[in-house]
Amino acid sequence: MDANLRYLQGACFFCLAKTNKTWCDHCEHDFILDRPQCPICARKSSSGNPCGSCLKHQPFFTKTEVLFNYQYPGNHLIKAFKFNSRPELAKNFAKKLAHKLNAEPLPNALIPVPLHKHRQQERGYNQSLEFASCLGNLLGITVNTSLCRRIIDTERQSSLPMKTRKNNVKDAFKLRYTKPFDYVVIVDDVVTTGSTVNEIAYLLKKSGCRRVDVWAIARTQF
Repeated sequence: MDANLRYLQGACFFCLAKTNKTWCDHCEHDFILDRPQCPICARKSSSGNPCGSCLKHQPFFTKTEVLFNYQYPGNHLIKAFKFNSRPELAKNFAKKLAHKLNAEPLPNALIPVPLHKHRQQERGYNQSLEFASCLGNLLGITVNTSLCRRIIDTERQSSLPMKTRKNNVKDAFKLRYTKPFDYVVIVDDVVTTGSTVNEIAYLLKKSGCRRVDVWAIARTQF
């Protein structure tokens, strides 16, 4: 079935069962999972302790929270959100993550990963900003869109080999001012290698932020 045919009013995105939500409770169990993960980067971890990669190369961010792994069937939601003009899905993602973060200390601001102006014109919206705006409204947190900007229109991370993704985003971002916040969260749609959020986290820590965390919709597990 063509993915565009799934967008039926009152039907589950996945199974088309009648529901007043975007996806039904039954299908939600197939992709929003409560499994142990590395508290730093959100990769799978059988023990729930930091993974070997984070222990060997400590990222500039402290903690990562995600809703689900980027795999079937949840990856179809991400593709619809990013590429099939479904920005309204951000509200559903934000509600679920806000509930998960209920007991967490809240940051001073949310920093959505910026798109280059050419990419944003092409897509029509920044999916990370849509997600961050919904989270900000639900949690009462300021969404700062002026601090960080993308100054290089890099290749799409998803199109590159894993080993070249870090260099692809090196020096791609710039902060407009220093010492912006004590505690800030970078908001992204999908964390893959973590290179993009780590590059921004590096700039934020260098500028004077004491703590930087990451919130995202999904996390790849390779």
